[in-house]
Amino acid sequence: MGSDYATVLDAGAATLPILLLVLVLLVPAILIAVFFLAKARGLHPSIAVTVIVSALCVTWMGLVVIQYWTLWDARQAARAATNVSVEMGKLKLRASRQEPNGIFLDTRQRFAVAGIEFEYHHRALRFLPFLVPQTELVVLPLFQGAPLRITYGNEGVQRRLLKFEIAKKAR
Repeated sequence: MGSDYATVLDAGAATLPILLLVLVLLVPAILIAVFFLAKARGLHPSIAVTVIVSALCVTWMGLVVIQYWTLWDARQAARAATNVSVEMGKLKLRASRQEPNGIFLDTRQRFAVAGIEFEYHHRALRFLPFLVPQTELVVLPLFQGAPLRITYGNEGVQRRLLKFEIAKKAR
């Protein structure tokens, strides 16, 4: 017999995009090949161009590695959460908002279940989002009065949404 709830968001099951990781691992080889090919064809890029291109690539690679570490750490923290609570009840006090924040687009979805308020926050790059790995935005089905089961870790300001489940059939 299956569960009466459908999982919409599971922070411990987030997948990490592999394509960027492969690209980051290939960037040094591609840079060496491009500079070697340029030298073989008689083109001699200036030291300034070489340094600038190399610095940009190393900076981008560092950002991607840090972002992968952040995503992996968040997923592992959700999987290893020990102070976990589950709340069941009907959805109340729902609100969604998207707003630009510099180079990012912040999406906040606030709701309350059984008198406890939750917030799902997602941040994505507004421009060229494919340059760094990021989790997919999950649009939570915030239907007024929908029966939900929420799993969260910690309390108060540190409260973290771990799992969002909605009933398959209205009760």
